[in-house]
Amino acid sequence: MTAAAALALTCWSAWARAAQDRTGVVVTEIANANALLSSAARAEKYGLMKASASAFFRGTNHLYWKDFGSSSQLLGYGGVSSTRTWLGGDMHVDNLGSFDDDQGDVVYALDDFDEAVLGDYQLDVWRLAVSVVLVARENGFGRADQGAFLDSFTEAYLDAMASYAGNSGETTRKFLASNTYGLLDDFLDNVTASSSRSEMLGDWTVLIGGVRRLDTSGNPDLAAVTAAVDGDVRNHIAAYRSTLSGGGTSLPAGYFAVKSVAERLHAGLGSLGATRYYVLIEGPTSGPDDDRILDVKAQTTPTPWSYLPSTAVSQTSAVCGGNMALRTVLAYKALGYRVDDLLGWVALSDGKTYSVRARSPFKDAFDTTTLTTTTRLTNLAEQWGQVLATHHARADKDWDSSVFPSSLDGQINALTSGDHAGFRARVRALALDYADQVELDYASFLANF
Repeated sequence: MTAAAALALTCWSAWARAAQDRTGVVVTEIANANALLSSAARAEKYGLMKASASAFFRGTNHLYWKDFGSSSQLLGYGGVSSTRTWLGGDMHVDNLGSFDDDQGDVVYALDDFDEAVLGDYQLDVWRLAVSVVLVARENGFGRADQGAFLDSFTEAYLDAMASYAGNSGETTRKFLASNTYGLLDDFLDNVTASSSRSEMLGDWTVLIGGVRRLDTSGNPDLAAVTAAVDGDVRNHIAAYRSTLSGGGTSLPAGYFAVKSVAERLHAGLGSLGATRYYVLIEGPTSGPDDDRILDVKAQTTPTPWSYLPSTAVSQTSAVCGGNMALRTVLAYKALGYRVDDLLGWVALSDGKTYSVRARSPFKDAFDTTTLTTTTRLTNLAEQWGQVLATHHARADKDWDSSVFPSSLDGQINALTSGDHAGFRARVRALALDYADQVELDYASFLANF
């Protein structure tokens, strides 16, 4: 282990001990973070957060960023401009899932970009590592096994980065049923076999006189919108279309004809309460069976914004011009591969900017309660590391060399070559101790909300 890594571990242990008694901070932070939600949305969110420590961790991204956004722990293996990339910003295992790409392949990848920012790669690694520990604990594994899972996750991340150094293999890598293993290939096979556009449309729409409409009467996750909102969305479809790659000219105007607009309810956890609409559009033909559902979601300043170094904030702001919806779109394009052809953004008359993407018929999350053996969880931990490394590596100069002049995979490989053990030890100590803190914070939440 390097001297820097040893010092960082010592500093972390001291921080963790000092952080044990912070109920007042936790209560205040949670109250402030959710103050703008309606009372109903806040009650719903708090109810979901009470389900488990993992759910609480998902709903309190702001606590993680307050604790680590500008941490000295980043030094040694990063913490400099050359180790920045696009971050998912809210990494946990449930923000990795299945969907279809623009070639029709069902892939497993990062699928939530609401909190995306430019920052040091370790901030995503650490947060996902904590999530791995919480999953392991909820499945009954002890601390020794938790450490082993973390080592598998971290080593897979570093090995993937090393394999990308000096080449561009990350830019075209997909995680498919054909090249994943353990339970992940079975999961992707099952999603592919059991899901379809017809099934998705059946869940969210009804046919009235041969024409589809979003089902605001029968689906509890949809609500009718006012005539003003309906008209506003329709009036801005052309503006949204202009934000698509190539200005959307590859698709005819009739493709974007709006058939129905509804409010999307009860979606997500961390972002629950954000203004969100589903918009049903015509799609490739005038028939009712190939309609598309657009997910239109208001985007605001991301949680990490208040806690990152000012240089990272200003760099992110410069890239997106301060447009929060564009920020999420750029992150999706940088971190992803063969992304949704309907990915864009729109500014509505309420003054908010909205990200827009197609709802995938193959959208699903892996059921982590099935990870009940060391082999199963080790296999997933390894692949979570590979997936995250692939996203990070292709969001560097491969995305835009004017923003990131350096190769992140090359930088990480140089910093960790010959010291994988030190890096693993850093992540292991941090994730295990912080998972302890999450459980203490969770107890404070249960006692006070």
